[in-house]
Amino acid sequence: MSSSKSERLAKRIADHGRHLFVYHQIWTNQVIYSLERSMNVRFCSLSIPIPPTSNNAQNNQVLKQLTFAGKKTLPSALRKDMWRPLLTATFPSPSQGLAAFRKLRELRMLHEHNWEHPDPEARKMPEKKQRGHLIMDQKANSIADLAWVLRHQDQLGLKKQQQHQDDQNRIREELLALAKEAEEGGVPLLEQSLKDQEAAVEKIKKEQQQGGEDAPSRKQIGEGLLALKAMRLRYQKMLAAHEAINLAKTSALKQSEAQEARGTASPDSVDLTIEPPEIFYHPPICKTQHKKRSSGQQVPLYTADGVTIRWTNPLDAEFAAEWPAAVKHDFAGLTRHTAAPVDEEPVFYAQDLTMRNTSYKYQALRDARAARSEATEEQYDEEIDDAEYERLTGKSAADLRA
Repeated sequence: MSSSKSERLAKRIADHGRHLFVYHQIWTNQVIYSLERSMNVRFCSLSIPIPPTSNNAQNNQVLKQLTFAGKKTLPSALRKDMWRPLLTATFPSPSQGLAAFRKLRELRMLHEHNWEHPDPEARKMPEKKQRGHLIMDQKANSIADLAWVLRHQDQLGLKKQQQHQDDQNRIREELLALAKEAEEGGVPLLEQSLKDQEAAVEKIKKEQQQGGEDAPSRKQIGEGLLALKAMRLRYQKMLAAHEAINLAKTSALKQSEAQEARGTASPDSVDLTIEPPEIFYHPPICKTQHKKRSSGQQVPLYTADGVTIRWTNPLDAEFAAEWPAAVKHDFAGLTRHTAAPVDEEPVFYAQDLTMRNTSYKYQALRDARAARSEATEEQYDEEIDDAEYERLTGKSAADLRA
């Protein structure tokens, strides 16, 4: 595998989920979500059988998104002339795009399986064929669902950001309190308490092994071990907090001395940032259902900032009542069967669309052929004089110039 191909494959894997492509059926308004720009659709022919290939297999995977709503509601394959790009959504991160993809699939399933009566005052349900058309028509629902998902992700991101800020404030307060306690001589006292607790736990274990009516239960031993673990964690946090404060003070002192040496001493210019040690990011030991997470393993924050939606028809955005203010809407340009490339400028003219859809290899060959043709014509004009032109063509060179 060449290096360029490896780089393209690595970039494609890294961006998997960052772009969401939505296609719709032009007659029934059925909707399909895709993480790839091309659905690998193929033309259907009743007279020419097409053997199954990898493209057809992926085609079948996409067809699984469509719900059976009655006879002749599920096509055997996706036809290029029946499906058009609806929109392309670009997210700040692949994880946010994958989360939106899953949520949109879930909401579409609810629309298709848990739909409401179109006219509650009617005495009877719509006919079977009409119900099938109502279930298949998911274009407006999909656009409204996308707006709801983006609003939900934006609210969730703000909530997570506030929770993260609260955790940082709590950790900072705990660090300063433990550092102050360590400066006041709390480390020796905590060491002695830790030794006493270890001795008490060992005593309870021996009494439980000896047995008897007054022997402690396993629950009492577990509570003692839990208290011992909490005391050890507090001791480790106190030492880490004391060390972090000392490092911050030493760093600030060095900065102050360096500024005094340069003659630019200023109290406001000294950096007093204290980085909490990793042990402070561990969850409380009582909440065993939470997994331990270090400071470098933060929950991804979803946001509407950086979300761009490229519309094939910008008027389709009006199917949603409200969009997040941070979402950017653009025109995708002219397209045919496949969504427009996300890393290129939109095309507004049919000639430019033809040029873009043409393979770069054949375009380069045509350019080279045109260059050779121009060079040959220039050389031909230089070699043939007026007399030779009249002899070959039987026409006057003066008439040609006139």
